[in-house]
Amino acid sequence: ISIEDAVSQLGMGRFQYRIFVAAGLCFAADAMEVFLLSFLSTVLTVRWDLTDAQTAMMISSVFFGEIIGTLFFGKLGDGWGRRPTFLLAATFIAVFGLLFAFTVNYA
Repeated sequence: ISIEDAVSQLGMGRFQYRIFVAAGLCFAADAMEVFLLSFLSTVLTVRWDLTDAQTAMMISSVFFGEIIGTLFFGKLGDGWGRRPTFLLAATFIAVFGLLFAFTVNYA
């Protein structure tokens, strides 16, 4: 039996919808961080009087964190399980997003 046939036979139930919503919210939070960064970097450059190098470092650190997180959590998910890894990754996104929200300067 193929994967498509198996999914067609099982259909969409409560569990699949819960996974769909949880994954969607996590992906949306991650995408919103990148989306807001494009606007905030311009504002913060002026407000915090950042140099071009500091602005580039701030933007690059977000993408560097995403690369490291993808590599780390992908391997962790293979060995530890998808659910606990997903919950840990969602927690990281929430905690570091909140920490960034309370940042008052570059230093």
